[in-house]
Amino acid sequence: MRAQTSGLIGVILAGGQSSRMGVDKATLPIAGTTLLDFIRTKLLQAGIDEIVICRNSPGYLNDEIPQLGPLGALYTLSQRYPERRALIIPVDMPLLSAATLQQFQAAATGPKAGDLNLPATLGQHIFPLYLPFTPAVSSVLNKRARNPDDLSIAAFLRETAGRRLNSITHDINNEEFLNANTPEQWQSILAKIGAQDPSTED
Repeated sequence: MRAQTSGLIGVILAGGQSSRMGVDKATLPIAGTTLLDFIRTKLLQAGIDEIVICRNSPGYLNDEIPQLGPLGALYTLSQRYPERRALIIPVDMPLLSAATLQQFQAAATGPKAGDLNLPATLGQHIFPLYLPFTPAVSSVLNKRARNPDDLSIAAFLRETAGRRLNSITHDINNEEFLNANTPEQWQSILAKIGAQDPSTED
């Protein structure tokens, strides 16, 4: 059956090997839950109720082509959700607030969004990433997945020749884009979050 063709999908990339962290980041404990559920709650709080988790485990969206990293997840999404739009975040960015994600969602679903397909942030960060799986975007993903000379998301985005979302007015603290790649970074992020329950976050 053809995928639904309206609405914004929230996507969590949770399939990394976490080699520098030493453990599976998605299962790290935070505020009484796991990091994966913590991020999922943020998306729900932002009003995004259709969420896809890219993770090579039973019950999740597994990569159709293995060993491609995040590019493999984007390729799989393009195959499963053609013509859909997605707001994509990695599992290791727990400082992103629901308010910021709401700003991204509003920009991505607004009348000026069109086929914009570059990062939703105002700075140099790749994620959060707004990506409509148009035929042009899917074609580039297919080419790069089948001929993986450069698997970086940055290279893929350069080839799509998209434009950044530019209607985000929320004053975003750059700390929200910090991600946890090492135990030291994780401890620093936990210190910033404290013991806040994600279900009570504004």
